[in-house]
Amino acid sequence: MDRFPEFLVIGAARAGTTALHGYLRQHPQIFMPDLKEPNYFAFAGEALACRGPGADYINNSITDAQRYRALFAPAPAGAIRGEASPLYLYADQAAARIAHWRSDMRLVVILRNPVEQAFSHFLYATKQAIETEADFTRVLALEDERLAAGWQPLFGYSRFPRYGEQLQRFLDVFPREQLFIRLYEDFREDPQGLMRDLFAFLGADPGFAPDMSRKPNAGGVPKNRALQDFLMKPNPVTRAIGLVVPQKLRWEIRDRIAALNTTRQDKMPAAARDILKERLGGDIRRLEALIGRDLGHWLS
Repeated sequence: MDRFPEFLVIGAARAGTTALHGYLRQHPQIFMPDLKEPNYFAFAGEALACRGPGADYINNSITDAQRYRALFAPAPAGAIRGEASPLYLYADQAAARIAHWRSDMRLVVILRNPVEQAFSHFLYATKQAIETEADFTRVLALEDERLAAGWQPLFGYSRFPRYGEQLQRFLDVFPREQLFIRLYEDFREDPQGLMRDLFAFLGADPGFAPDMSRKPNAGGVPKNRALQDFLMKPNPVTRAIGLVVPQKLRWEIRDRIAALNTTRQDKMPAAARDILKERLGGDIRRLEALIGRDLGHWLS
């Protein structure tokens, strides 16, 4: 257990966790591995055979304890170790697995309006050339069919952000004081204040100010889908480039070109919004009771 993390960013997806991961890594007292989203506690010990577009995201998860420990081997003595895998909030068994390994684990949760989160997930999947459907309302109707076929959890757009039932799994096995719970609105409106509170929660110097100039991981719709497919999907040209260009640099170049080929689409179809409100309304009310905050604006 000495090489396991002391804190985890467990979610939620599309709620600023990539930016949060970057800010945490800048702190000199905190160690987080280069690999974001190892997903270990979501799939520990499992044989992964996810199907459908983007299946590698799940199938490449770390499921072996030795490999997971190795991620933290470079941590300096005395560093506060952590990692970020937003899938933990969603995964049924993650809370129990985390508690088994470390009952004093500190858990970080940023929650976004689930109606908006679902649409953001769709835009991100579109940008990554994983989502092939252009109509978000139709995509919501395909959820059951896709998940039944073994597609990755992302395609359950309205199931992924059921924060009330998901957070309850963690509160069943961890004391409330071990969870740092904030809303995405908090992060956007006062990121520096949130980071000060988070550093203090983790036992790091709250006076450290990370560089927040970069805004990573935005979603959107490709201007040219053929170019986006070329950038995001394996092909002979990208495989040849991969032989001579390091993966991290390759991904940075890919993402910069993809950003230039992306137009933001912030308008959700009204029919899709109504479907999401109906599916998620009850869970939002459950979450209100769990965290003691009025979330009525999420449904307005």
